[in-house]
Amino acid sequence: MTRVIIYSGKGGTGKTTISAATAALLAQSGRRTLVLSSDPAHSLADALGVAVSRDRPTTIAPGLYALEVDTIYEWRHNLGGFQQFVASTYSSRGIDRSTAAELANQPGLDEILALQRVMSEAQSGRWDAIVLDTAPTGNTLRLLAYPEMIIGGDAGKKFFRVYRGLANFARPFKRDLPDDRFFDEVGGLLERMEQLANFLLSPDISLRLVLNPEKLPLLETRRAYTFLNLYGMMVDAVMVNKILPQREDLGPYFDYWVSLQRDYLEDIEHSFAPTPIFRTVLQGGEPIGLPALSSVGQSTFGLADPGAMLFDERPIWLEQWNDEGQPGQYDLCLKLPFMDEEQTMDLTRSGPDLTLTVGRIQRTIALPRILYNCTMGDHRYEDNVLRLEFREGVELNDDDSQVNATDEFRVEAA
Repeated sequence: MTRVIIYSGKGGTGKTTISAATAALLAQSGRRTLVLSSDPAHSLADALGVAVSRDRPTTIAPGLYALEVDTIYEWRHNLGGFQQFVASTYSSRGIDRSTAAELANQPGLDEILALQRVMSEAQSGRWDAIVLDTAPTGNTLRLLAYPEMIIGGDAGKKFFRVYRGLANFARPFKRDLPDDRFFDEVGGLLERMEQLANFLLSPDISLRLVLNPEKLPLLETRRAYTFLNLYGMMVDAVMVNKILPQREDLGPYFDYWVSLQRDYLEDIEHSFAPTPIFRTVLQGGEPIGLPALSSVGQSTFGLADPGAMLFDERPIWLEQWNDEGQPGQYDLCLKLPFMDEEQTMDLTRSGPDLTLTVGRIQRTIALPRILYNCTMGDHRYEDNVLRLEFREGVELNDDDSQVNATDEFRVEAA
């Protein structure tokens, strides 16, 4: 399996520089490496100092290739029928053709197509490692959440099958219903979304959060860290970039900023331990071109292997408490750090799916098969971990089964 490293962080923190520096080190170590950018405002080519293609990997150096994902190309290549149907629907309602074409680009699918290209490259067998330079944090979180949101759990897939059947039945009587090409493409998209959701949780994929030692990037990175834990994604490192050098000749103006950064560096250590934290000090010149990027990578990682899984503590796990021979008693555990003490979490179970809402974030978790026939019991939030209790052996009669098909409860953060 190809090693995939995804860099995310607030805009302006230096994700592209750290991504390109990581890729340069991986290629120099003998690994065939592809570095991709999914940021609509691409700057990967600027950092590398060479032109980069938007539809096929560009050779940068021996073993190093780059690609700036062009979502317009990906749209036409993967969802031409979908786009044509949506545009024609708008056009038939009096919207001019050019506006209809723009409206056909549904929000969020740019991120999906970029992520799909990453999965395609990872599964091609061409690469030993892939490094993904993402858009700023908010876009990245949407990108990582969309596969699961679009699938909509078991209910979403059932709804799509029912809608296709109804459309096939009614099409002879109503002309503006989608045709088979539309359904084939959307059905294929749903299948790929399920593959993407599984792909993101594979053991060879991890995320690394990039921030600067400042208040706003730290707060945003904490929120991103909680979000990624909620989605079960592996964060194997935190990268602190743009650290001012501690030199006596900088003068009193910079002394203040060095002191301020020192305080934030302590906060970062306390916030994310035991996740490994790597520091990048500002260089003497702009990090443009492979020699400068390699220097950044070496000073950042030191003796550590940038392609290794640097931390492997999973944010979601299952604990079993019953004695042998007794009915199963389990805790489904979710590590959710940085929860506000006043934060309320809403949880709803529907069949094999558990929907968890934390603030403005909602996630539908496919329960492990071993919990399908268990009933949810007590729940608690302690030591940054949400524990949901499930028990086997609870008998439901026919009247109760319908009532309890959906369980709802609220959890107050302790």
